[in-house]
Amino acid sequence: MKKVWLITGAGKGMGNAIARAALENGDFVIATTRKEQDFTIWEKYQDRVMTAKLDVAETEEAQIQAIVEEGVRKFGRIDVLVNNAGRGRITNFEETSEKNIRNLFDINVFGLMRVTRAVLPIMRRQNSGHIINIASAAGYAQGPVVYHTSKFAVTGFSVSLAFEVAPFGIKVTNAAPGVFRTGFYDKNVWGIESDIHIDDYDDSRWQTAFVEDALKQKQEGDPAKLANLIIEAANSENPPLHLPVGEDAVRAMDSYCEKIKEDCGIWKEAASRTAY
Repeated sequence: MKKVWLITGAGKGMGNAIARAALENGDFVIATTRKEQDFTIWEKYQDRVMTAKLDVAETEEAQIQAIVEEGVRKFGRIDVLVNNAGRGRITNFEETSEKNIRNLFDINVFGLMRVTRAVLPIMRRQNSGHIINIASAAGYAQGPVVYHTSKFAVTGFSVSLAFEVAPFGIKVTNAAPGVFRTGFYDKNVWGIESDIHIDDYDDSRWQTAFVEDALKQKQEGDPAKLANLIIEAANSENPPLHLPVGEDAVRAMDSYCEKIKEDCGIWKEAASRTAY
């Protein structure tokens, strides 16, 4: 049976590639974008696409619910939710205002949760569904605090959500891409300007060079191949909870696991002594 997908941030980049791959696979797509004109309906797929304007950071839950209900009326169900919408910020934690930290979390974490909350009743009634959260290899690695912490939050949410929804036949996958050749690294997407300038950080500022290098579009990751992997995971009988996407993501996850294992190995005897 063909699947019905709801994909946020489907106007460009990874979200657009996933939407295209799902349609090419014969599936149906509810594509949401922050700006109404961001998603172009390819002529041959018009009868299998529904588009909706959705800013996950600002839209009230009732409006998200209305989009979900409209999608169910049109296609009958929602099989896969891809929480893809997100933004970046690579300013140092101490130089970033609380307002901008909250703004990033509103998009990357709380917006993702709002959409998930709207879709869960549908999947519970179906006793099936698959939630794919596009986190990041940053959710398993050290790096600029604000962005990486938001992706660690997505990873933690995915792991805990999987526990809660398993009784309803709902699967959760935390997809963790490395660097991919999309517009995500454009200057207007990544916040690189600090809110509070602290001189002590001047000798280790790398953000401008990072974005300038990223704009050369030489990242190893191919969005089309990422999309095909997401389709493969969605069609798997036993999809992974943790899905690294790209060799750099595999390295990040391996390093993270090795560090945990190393620390546990060194401290497990002392830790065991804390029992009554």
